[in-house]
Amino acid sequence: MKILGLSNCADTIIGDELRRGISGGQKKRTTLGEMLVGRARCFFMDDISTGLDSSTTFEIMTFLGQMAHLMDLTMVISLLQPSPEILELFDDIILLCEGDIVYHGARQNVIDFFNNIGFTCPSRKNVADFLQEVTLKKYQKQYWSGDVSEYQNHTIENFVNCFKAYDLPQSLEDKQCKNYDIEQGKDKFQAYNNPGISKWNVFRACLSREVLLFKRNCPVHMFKAIQIIFLAFVIATLFLRTETSPDTVFDGVKYLGALFMGIAVINFNSMIELAMTTKRLPIFYKQRESLALPGWAVVCSVFLISLPISLMESSLWTFPTYYAIGYAPSPIRLFQQLLVFFAMHQMSLGLYRFLATIGRTPIVSNILGTQALVAIFILGGFIISKDDLQPWLSWGYWASPFTYALNALALNEYLDKRWAKEFHFENAKTIGEAILKVRGLLGEWQWYWICVVVLFGFALIFNILSILALEFLNSPYKHQGNIKSQGRQSLEYDDQVIVGGKASTDQASIPFQPLCFVFKKINYFVDMPKEMKKYGATETRLQLLRDVSGSFRPGVLTALMGITGAGKTTLLDVLAGRKTGGYIEGTINIGGYQKQQDACSRITGYCEQTDIHSPHLTVYESLLFSAYLRLPSYVKPYQRDMFVEEIMELVELNSLRNAMVGIPGVTGLSAEQRKRLTIAVELVASPSIMFMDEPTTGLDARAAAIVLHTVRKLVDTGRTIVCTIHQPNIYLFESFDELLLMKQGGQLIYSGSLGSLSRNLTKYFEVIPGVPRIKDGQNPASWVLDISSHVMECTIGVDYVQIYQNSNLYKENMALVDELSKPNTNQEDLQFTSKYWRDTKTQCMTCIWKQYCSYRKNSELNIFRFLNTFAISIMFGVVFWQIGSTIKVEQDVFNILGIGYGSALFLGFMNCNSLQPVVAMERVVFYREKASGMYSSMAFVIGQVAAEIPYIVIQPLIFSAIVYPMVGFQMTFEKFIWFVMYMILSFMDYTLYGMMAVALTPSPEIAAGLSFLIFMIWNFFSGFIITRKAMPMWWRWMYWADPAAWTLYGLVSSQLGDHTELIRVLGQPDQPVMKFLEEYLGLE
Repeated sequence: MKILGLSNCADTIIGDELRRGISGGQKKRTTLGEMLVGRARCFFMDDISTGLDSSTTFEIMTFLGQMAHLMDLTMVISLLQPSPEILELFDDIILLCEGDIVYHGARQNVIDFFNNIGFTCPSRKNVADFLQEVTLKKYQKQYWSGDVSEYQNHTIENFVNCFKAYDLPQSLEDKQCKNYDIEQGKDKFQAYNNPGISKWNVFRACLSREVLLFKRNCPVHMFKAIQIIFLAFVIATLFLRTETSPDTVFDGVKYLGALFMGIAVINFNSMIELAMTTKRLPIFYKQRESLALPGWAVVCSVFLISLPISLMESSLWTFPTYYAIGYAPSPIRLFQQLLVFFAMHQMSLGLYRFLATIGRTPIVSNILGTQALVAIFILGGFIISKDDLQPWLSWGYWASPFTYALNALALNEYLDKRWAKEFHFENAKTIGEAILKVRGLLGEWQWYWICVVVLFGFALIFNILSILALEFLNSPYKHQGNIKSQGRQSLEYDDQVIVGGKASTDQASIPFQPLCFVFKKINYFVDMPKEMKKYGATETRLQLLRDVSGSFRPGVLTALMGITGAGKTTLLDVLAGRKTGGYIEGTINIGGYQKQQDACSRITGYCEQTDIHSPHLTVYESLLFSAYLRLPSYVKPYQRDMFVEEIMELVELNSLRNAMVGIPGVTGLSAEQRKRLTIAVELVASPSIMFMDEPTTGLDARAAAIVLHTVRKLVDTGRTIVCTIHQPNIYLFESFDELLLMKQGGQLIYSGSLGSLSRNLTKYFEVIPGVPRIKDGQNPASWVLDISSHVMECTIGVDYVQIYQNSNLYKENMALVDELSKPNTNQEDLQFTSKYWRDTKTQCMTCIWKQYCSYRKNSELNIFRFLNTFAISIMFGVVFWQIGSTIKVEQDVFNILGIGYGSALFLGFMNCNSLQPVVAMERVVFYREKASGMYSSMAFVIGQVAAEIPYIVIQPLIFSAIVYPMVGFQMTFEKFIWFVMYMILSFMDYTLYGMMAVALTPSPEIAAGLSFLIFMIWNFFSGFIITRKAMPMWWRWMYWADPAAWTLYGLVSSQLGDHTELIRVLGQPDQPVMKFLEEYLGLE
């Protein structure tokens, strides 16, 4: 950790898109460290310098070289923009171009190889840049050392042939074959395959990690605990013992409803395991490949950690409800009920863990989980009695874990002596036995223990299946490769194309207002992390920026540099108004006036360090969407389209026009292509001020040169641009006009012009006593990062901050800040008549277009959505086959009520559950786009809702067309239309609620938990578990506020409201269906 520079953030969480954590460079070093601590003998490292400054990269590469030499390791490292100092650390070089190896040999021989062909590297040219450019037709001619008239373009095929004819490959191959001892290699391989870590130690490591993650996930577990306590309170007061008695069959059925709801709550509270497991799978797949992490160690650790969680949640449900509802007054039966709930909770966790490991993506896992839930729910013996199932479906009844939980709880309750009141019904002699008989439940006590054992058996089987899935299933996403255009991509660059000021055509010129950006005494604080308080930090706030002042001017290209973790990204976020937390002090002026964030968003662009885009849009659609909402309304459509085309040409995205953006690091565009898209999305807004956070990170030297060449052109048109940059070569660095240099701790140590050949910069630091002078040909960017490091500062015993603040340069900068903070006489404050460039209608229509394109291309969501709809429809039709065609006894009415109950709740909940991962992914994009002033929150919501409308209509229609005739409802057009209408409205309620849950919560896991909570509330008060008339008076208002209750009311009333035939009611005289619905169920 010391070598990688991670000691200062050792106790900081990694973080993600929605959770603040370590910086991008620190994440890259963490990934590298994770691989190095293993026992691998061969390392393949892809662009490990991304996000790191040149000084840190040099230290890491030096360490890797020492490891390779001293430990006899094999290392292959790809680098995009290596400095000369870093390149010299390598022994061999592989030069790859368009899939062919152009050179593979010793580093010191590579220049000689190209000299023999006729190409020479200039004296001040970075060798790495020369190697990347000499193979390109665009740049090749400038390196030709022979007579210009004799020059001919060397294609990749020519270079490959020259390399094969070169004497180096043969000698290298012979040396490798002669010096390699095969037997010795076998011994090493066998020794390596005999792991030194025992299975027990692997298990201990996994268990300790699970304990740590449990502590980190405390908010989720606290939410689950609060949720189950709240639901227990609701159920306890809904079935309060003062409102029920064990004297009648009617009251007994109410107790059975409370027991079934307990099973449902325990099961639903476990569904969050789907989101938590799915989120961890990519990490497991990586560690399985690189560290040989076995699946059994992970599952066993998770299982052990889940035992106290299951006990806690089961207790939080059982103890508050048992006495309040008035179950059998026996301590033994209390703990027997707790045992059933504990077993049910373990079974549920195992089930959803298994489904997540086979689904492997959030969408598929949620759909599989919902499908399994519906199946075990409706086949559990409560919604439809076992005796009313088709004989050939009895296997489904016995395969449902709900069956065993319900039977065990019912036996534990109804075989108590308080239910022993004499009551004769068929073979039953007591009220308790009659209730079990009527509901088709088991009636002998020994079945209680059998059911408990079966539940634990289910839990064991599901965990074993999870282990097998982790061992044998691979990640659903293939390793990413670059998306290539058809044929060879043209690498020509048109110097005549200029963006914004003098475009290639006058029609595409987008006017803008040159503006100065000034900031003074900027301080930024965050709440002190708990981890730092553990190690003695007494302050309440941690300061990340300290008295930072400066100015950015039109026509001046400013670089913001500093070692990794110096606060560069933090400063840009504060200046651009992207920080939503923390405490900001200081003043910021734009054009001499106090900064107003709404106006600032209109005239600024911000290329974030992380490339956030909608994954299911194409490159062209992403740019068009940004241009449509961020360009002024007076820009004509053909000008907008031409401008987008020019930007695509500038950043070389034409060949990727129809390529899907995809998920970062998984599908779609590569990191380099994604970075260019991020830049293009901001460029199409034609901003006056641009903040670019590491715009060249992830790009090779040629692509970085193209990007900065484009940026330079933008600056020359009068725009104000500032870029954070890590490892620029000499030419890229000297294309900047000014430099802001920061040291660790968020303090400024230099702010001024670079000067010709960076002389102003070098002159400033070289006069400081002890600072080593720059070497001839050395990159000034690398040099200044080396001398400004904390180690160098301590070595020479100086304080760069104090030196800068006492310098004349600082005084000049502060005078300039004061001057630019005052408005010019002819300049007015930025005033806009509206908050956004486009009106509300245009925002909404554009967001609808975007969401429509995104949904249409999301094949995973669409395929599984409709497959699940068909599956649930067929399942309902089969389970409730012709139930509605015969109504003779009260149970027939309950079965039809079960059809309405299942239809009202499960199809909508399935869509809600499967939609949430998609909405959560789009929410991250929404935060970026809203911060850019593209559209309002209302437009985003309208776009998402409008995109769902076709699904809201089509899915209920499919469900109704399949289920309605299969269950045997009366085939009249009017009743069918009523059925369809209620299904569509119910489906809409759940869809909109699912979106709202994601918007209200900080993470998908909490959103899933909140969805389950509200779903259970709607379940309780739907009128099926307990009828409206049986509810206590203080809860009846909730019945009328429950969307599921209205749906159930409408479905049952429209189908049975006109039936006058008599039905047999247990313990009462026969009565018409209409009267039974009104008196018992409260349905008029």
